[in-house]
Amino acid sequence: MRHLLGFAVGALALLAATAPEASAVPDGGYIAIGIGGAIASGDRGVELDSPTAQAAQLGCPTCYDETVRTDFGSGLAFELRFGYLIAGILAPEISLGGHGETSFDSGAAYPSFVLRYHPVEHAIAHEDRAWDANVYVGVGYAIGGYYPDEKKALIDDGKGWDGVAVLAGVGFDYQVASSVSLGLDVRFALPQYGTFRYDDDKDLDFDPKSTPSTLVIIPTLQAIFHI
Repeated sequence: MRHLLGFAVGALALLAATAPEASAVPDGGYIAIGIGGAIASGDRGVELDSPTAQAAQLGCPTCYDETVRTDFGSGLAFELRFGYLIAGILAPEISLGGHGETSFDSGAAYPSFVLRYHPVEHAIAHEDRAWDANVYVGVGYAIGGYYPDEKKALIDDGKGWDGVAVLAGVGFDYQVASSVSLGLDVRFALPQYGTFRYDDDKDLDFDPKSTPSTLVIIPTLQAIFHI
């Protein structure tokens, strides 16, 4: 991940030094595509509101910890977003982002609504610069799943979670052509998982006793196309 961030910073610095003069992101619609990585952290052995689950936790704590957890989905990340910049300051977006292992053994996705704020516009009009920075917050739906390690959990079928996605992040971009910008986006996803999906075929779902702690850090390189 450090290599990815170093490459991104170096690439943006090179663009800033060599790209032709251009204005920063213009008002109007845009489509952005991002690719990068994800680092996921979360709880293991999440307590469920179920006597059966509580008995399983007591019977085999190691198995339970591997089976009922939220620390899944580290790996590659992607993002697709559609937005509209208003007055160079605010940009509402529809975003679809996801991350997971290349083996598809674990991953999560967050369809969401996001609002970006571009504070630099208050000091320097976007017509006078080729770069821009923003901060944002968002909310949406979180859905994720994983296959527990069979040797630890003694099972081989997939498990999953769903709930509300709370998002926040920062972005930086540099316009390299009249309708194209390149940038770096760092997203912090805080899934508020409310349902543990033990077996979808049998419709076996359980609620956690309390919302498990989950944090996913998602840096991505972005290509933004203004329309």
